[in-house]
Amino acid sequence: MRLSTEFGLLSFLILWRLINVIVVRTTHVPDEYWQSLEVAHRLAFSYGYLTWEWTTMIRSYMYPFLISILYRILAILSLDYVLLLTILPRVFQAILVAYADYRFYQWTQNKWMLLSLCLNPFWYYCATRTLINSVETAFTIIALSIYPWRGSHAQNLNYLWIIGFLCMVRPTTAIMWFPLCFRHIFGIYYFQPKKKVLLGRCILIGSTCAIISILVDSYCYGTFVITPWKFFQVNVLRGVGSTYGTNHLVWYFFVALPVLLGSHLFPFLFACYVMYKRPNSYFQEIHMLVVICWTLNIYTLMSHKEFRFILPLLPLLIYTSFAGLNRLLININANVFKIIVAVLMCSNIIVGLFISMIHQCGTLTIMENLRKEITRTNTSLTDTLILTPCHSTPLYSHLHVNISIRFLTCEPNFSNTKNYIDEADQFFANATIWLRDNYINNAKVTLPTYVIAFDKVASEISEFLRTYKLIAKEFYTFRSLTAGNYAENILLYKHV
Repeated sequence: MRLSTEFGLLSFLILWRLINVIVVRTTHVPDEYWQSLEVAHRLAFSYGYLTWEWTTMIRSYMYPFLISILYRILAILSLDYVLLLTILPRVFQAILVAYADYRFYQWTQNKWMLLSLCLNPFWYYCATRTLINSVETAFTIIALSIYPWRGSHAQNLNYLWIIGFLCMVRPTTAIMWFPLCFRHIFGIYYFQPKKKVLLGRCILIGSTCAIISILVDSYCYGTFVITPWKFFQVNVLRGVGSTYGTNHLVWYFFVALPVLLGSHLFPFLFACYVMYKRPNSYFQEIHMLVVICWTLNIYTLMSHKEFRFILPLLPLLIYTSFAGLNRLLININANVFKIIVAVLMCSNIIVGLFISMIHQCGTLTIMENLRKEITRTNTSLTDTLILTPCHSTPLYSHLHVNISIRFLTCEPNFSNTKNYIDEADQFFANATIWLRDNYINNAKVTLPTYVIAFDKVASEISEFLRTYKLIAKEFYTFRSLTAGNYAENILLYKHV
């Protein structure tokens, strides 16, 4: 009976995440394409574009390599249609996340916590995207369900296999897991008479994960490389991450954490108060809170900050927030408690649907329009110019035709050029001059067949576009929500 119930729960969660794939029709950050699908497409089909992260070898190929296997299978079966190329990796991601949801329930044995995780708007928004942060979060949930919370000297080290691979693929994973691993391994070491055996097991797991990851990366890069070390050199020692924006020192605490928690922010704060007043009653939750604070403080020291970086903390945040909700249950009626929890979860639905279906949707549909256009023409003569903030749209993974495409780049200043300005910033500083230097007065190039730009830019370069016809206009987001060089609509022009 229990087996059928658990299978039913897992089946429901898989269905829930497959629906998640269909509902999420917007873009979040460039990495969901440029650090996964675009890389996998180049591996599988031998054409595409690699960003500077791959030329400097700071990224691991483990995730794109798995996606490229799916692509190769589709190609062998002559099923490499764009729809399948874009959907199948997300279906794979959905199944992984559904299993993580299932493991979360097995760990917590609390249906309200599971519902909170499934309905969290930011996790719903990110869960089925081909983001390495989403993969990291899913595997983190699985590892947390294996981690021996109730016995610090338990001998089970299986969760280290997951953490070992995660640290090779995503080195910052080590930040969150350092206090957890230290607590467990130190506890075993203290009580374990055969200390050399323990040390040997840890070394075996770590070295095996490292060797497999290095072999995959070295094979894909075509040279021996240890990507975590390259990552440390470029992002930490050289501080390249700050190229893509810096935030206030306490940004994670006052901006990112409220966004990640949503309506669970208040129960979480109340839980912190409850744990402060009754520390002996919440030993496990206090340990989680220590991990949360440790991780946030370390991430705070990094100049470049993003919401998705702290996504792996979500299961710990939900678990600890229920310490506050459960405390309320003592003082109020059980039915009232259920209503409070239901309101907290339902209040997230509107936000989740808006960011998943409406906000930032146009950059995907405009590429679909472009693909339909170029399939009607001789692709060898087609040339496309994308005048949006760099990497705003996906590329070959959503076109699947080997045509010439130029877009604005934003590579860091690796050459240490004085007063360096990347190409995208040069264009947006003065679009007319950039177009004059690169196209109008450049005899070596011809005008592109297609041009993609946001309507804000299109109005500034109307003279350049006078020989073009507007063939598609897609809504991106509401004007009040636009920032920087983005705008309400994204446009596709064709040369006439």
